Amino acid sequence: MEEIVLSAISKGFTALGFSCHTPIETEDEWHMKKADFPYYLGELKRLKEVYRDRIELYTGLELDYLEDTNTLAGSEYIEQLDYTIASVHLMKHKKSGAYLSIDGPIEEFTSLLQDNFNGSMEHFAGHYFSLQERMISSHTFDILGHCDLIKKHNRDGRFFEPASPWYKKAWVSFLHRAAKHDVRIEVNTGGVARGATSEVYPSPEMIRMCTELSIPLMLNSDAHRSDHLDFSFSSTEDLLIQSGVRSLDILEHGFWTTVSIL
Repeated sequence: MEEIVLSAISKGFTALGFSCHTPIETEDEWHMKKADFPYYLGELKRLKEVYRDRIELYTGLELDYLEDTNTLAGSEYIEQLDYTIASVHLMKHKKSGAYLSIDGPIEEFTSLLQDNFNGSMEHFAGHYFSLQERMISSHTFDILGHCDLIKKHNRDGRFFEPASPWYKKAWVSFLHRAAKHDVRIEVNTGGVARGATSEVYPSPEMIRMCTELSIPLMLNSDAHRSDHLDFSFSSTEDLLIQSGVRSLDILEHGFWTTVSIL
């Protein structure tokens, strides 16, 4: 964590937020272990003190929506955090009863596709966006994470055509729900940085509709490595301006603020 802080300082960052994947009941390789959470809080407290004159540091978590209970895993930690990201990574697998990830191993993605949706990407993607609508309607959080993550395994149109009318209908409905509930959506460069996608989350077409619906946006690298902290920020800001975006939300001095990018 300190290496990441030092990298952020060297890149000229004035603020940096950490948002590890929240601990959940079923431990796996990518969620934080519950036993490590006190260390996470303590180390960030230490780093905030050591570097307080050089950079603002914020303690966050990425919370996970669980469809069978309509809960946001990690909500129990909110009082100890500076901000939260809420995301849909998981779906309940009908055959096994386990939660499988839509953005993890391809085997989990295809198991969900075949066993839950009989191979229909239309139903799979539709359910994904409907889960986000349920999450938005039921929970409060600061940032909605990578809102078209369903495309991660779809590079080169492997599973569906993004221009399909059914796909656009699903995400348009979702964005209208997001606008109704005043949700802040991240523009996330992490998929591009890790070679999983050829475009940011959400897609340029979705970004344009966000501007039409006055949905606030923020820019996030979703960095898993220190050298990705500002990955593609300059070209992404150009994309945002071309898409009609004129401002972004940032967390500064402990408050969410809207700043111009022109």
